[in-house]
Amino acid sequence: MRHTRDEPVELALARPVRTIAEAQELPGGTAWEPKWDGMRVLALADGAATALRSRHGEDVTLAFPEVVAAVAAHVPAGTVLDGELAVRRSGRLDFAALQHRLATRRTAGYAAEHAPAEYLAFDLLRREHVDLRERPFLERRMALEELAGPWAAPLTLSPVTGDVEVAAGWFRDLAGTGVDGLVAKGLDQPYRGGARDWLKVKHRSVVDLVATAVTGPVEQPDALLLALPVDGTLVPVGRSRPVGPVAGIALGRVLAPSARTAATAGPASTVATEIAPLVVEVSADVRWSRGALVGPAQFLRARPELHPTEVHPEPAGVAGP
Repeated sequence: MRHTRDEPVELALARPVRTIAEAQELPGGTAWEPKWDGMRVLALADGAATALRSRHGEDVTLAFPEVVAAVAAHVPAGTVLDGELAVRRSGRLDFAALQHRLATRRTAGYAAEHAPAEYLAFDLLRREHVDLRERPFLERRMALEELAGPWAAPLTLSPVTGDVEVAAGWFRDLAGTGVDGLVAKGLDQPYRGGARDWLKVKHRSVVDLVATAVTGPVEQPDALLLALPVDGTLVPVGRSRPVGPVAGIALGRVLAPSARTAATAGPASTVATEIAPLVVEVSADVRWSRGALVGPAQFLRARPELHPTEVHPEPAGVAGP
C-alpha cells in the first residue's frame, strides 16, 4: 500500500486506567512502554517529500527540520512510523520548549541548533509501502527494531519491556525526566486507528479536566473555564491561571468555538466564550473543596485525543482543603 503526504492515517489510542495492575493481561501478554512528555507525531518517510504529521493531521514538517532530515536519510521511502516528538533539556524532556518550537517555525533552523528535537519511535505502521497495521504488535515491534538498528540521534527507538517489575521501575524512577506514565499494549493486538485498545497509566501529578470556555480570543486564549462530567453534565469547577502567550498559541490550534458561539459569565464576572469541550491537563497541586477548585489551576496541556466522558468525575491525587 502506497501513501502520500496528504493521505490521512488514523492513530491508535490509549484508554486511561488508574493502576498498573489494571493494565495487565492484554491479548498475547502485555508490553510496557514509557509515556513520553512530548507530542504524538507520525513520520511519513518519502525522501525529499518526507513529512511529519501531528495526531490531528497538522503538518509540522517545517518546525523540525533536523528530524525530517534524519527520517529522510535513515528510513526507507514508503515507511510510516508512529512515535513521540520531544525536546530534551538538562536531562529531562521539556514540553514548553517543544511548544516554543511549534510557535517559531520561521526560525526553525536556529531553534534546531539551540533546542534540538528527538523522535522516539514506538510503532511501525508501514514498511516500504507494505501495510503492517493488521499484524500483531509483537511482529510490528520486531520489524521496527530491525529498521532502527543503524539509527542515531535524533532518531531513537522507544524502549519496551514485558516485565511488569521493570515497567513499575520506569514509572517510579523516570518521573523526573519527562516520562509521565506508562502505555500498555497487547502483543497480539493489531494497530486499530481510532480504537482505544492500548491502556495508559499516568502519574498523579496531573489531573484531567474539561475546558468549556475561554477568556480572551479563541485563537490565543488567556485562561480556561474548567468543568467535570457528572451524570452526563459538565459541571463547572473553576478556572485556570493565565496560560501564557506561547502555550496560548499552541492551545488555540486545537480549540473550536461552541456550536452555540455564546458568551458566558465566568468567575468574577469575566466574560468568556464557549468552546467545544476539550480535555486538558492541569497540575494536581491545586486544592479542592466541596468538589470545586479553591484557586486557579495551572494549565499544562490540551489532550484533544480524549473525550470528555473519559474524564473521571472525582479526580484522584488532588490536594484536599
